[in-house]
Amino acid sequence: MITIFKIIIFFLILRLVLKLLSPFILKYFLRRVEKKMNNNFRSFQRGNISKKKEKNKEKPNDDVGEYIDFEEVD
Repeated sequence: MITIFKIIIFFLILRLVLKLLSPFILKYFLRRVEKKMNNNFRSFQRGNISKKKEKNKEKPNDDVGEYIDFEEVD
């Protein structure tokens, strides 16, 4: 009987503690996710900027192929 009472008290205390700490835990995880997203976004931007610079340096290719005019068949 005392064991069941201790288990119930333990879960009630655990529930209270988690209820009080949950805003801080949530803030911590959201900040971590925000930092990761910012890092990914910055690296994505750096990648796009370097690709744009490489594209501007390349000479345009005038050999685009031949033009084929297709006719409709009834």
